[in-house]
Amino acid sequence: MTSESSSDVASDQVDLSEDLLDDLSEALSHELPNQPAHAVDGTGQAISYEQFGVNFIRMVLHEKRILESINRLLGEKIELGPMGAGPGRLFATARATGWFQETYGNAVVDDLLAYRVYLPIDVDFQLEIAKDVNHFHAEVLLPLTLTVRVEHPLTIVWDITPPQEEEVTIRVETGKRRSAVLQRLSGLDAELRRFLIRVIEKELDKPHIHKATHIDMAAIIDAAWPVIADQFLPPETEPSADTPSD
Repeated sequence: MTSESSSDVASDQVDLSEDLLDDLSEALSHELPNQPAHAVDGTGQAISYEQFGVNFIRMVLHEKRILESINRLLGEKIELGPMGAGPGRLFATARATGWFQETYGNAVVDDLLAYRVYLPIDVDFQLEIAKDVNHFHAEVLLPLTLTVRVEHPLTIVWDITPPQEEEVTIRVETGKRRSAVLQRLSGLDAELRRFLIRVIEKELDKPHIHKATHIDMAAIIDAAWPVIADQFLPPETEPSADTPSD
């Protein structure tokens, strides 16, 4: 994870297109091995342009790269609240700070490349009831669905879908006194789930997220072309200083 909060990341304008360019440039700065790193059956066999595009998407945007990108996009923490809690949302005031843990996930079998990504969040809650402040710690698991699609002429788009309320898991660590307090706050779990989803939706709607999830591959390849060309073109040689004899 980075050291910035979600609110700070926007100011840094995280650009995953540049990250992919760096990865591509680093990979191509070495001699190509005899076999490709992601060898597939039928290497050397002629395939259609369409199949090449499918292979390209699935080999470039593999699970590890997707998860690392989500970690960087979200930053380190989120701030929640203040918000009303309990009956009529008037009984208590809740605030919370959540720290994103390492994401994990898996590919989803579908016609489009898609991943189910799980965001573990450690959350410290503060509940103020009639000037009595209570502190709680909770473990939250928030799932996202990330689907990869393409747009004309050569743009890769990541569609990130927030979870439904019932998909969010909250486990609150409580003692006897804290448990009694929570029992008085009927519906608090549901309110926290809805609030977490709203926060994630707001994060995903920020300009830097939109920029990072719309990857212009033509621009990336144009910028990386000198490095790519070095892999298959002969090295440039300096003109000979010798004057040819008559």
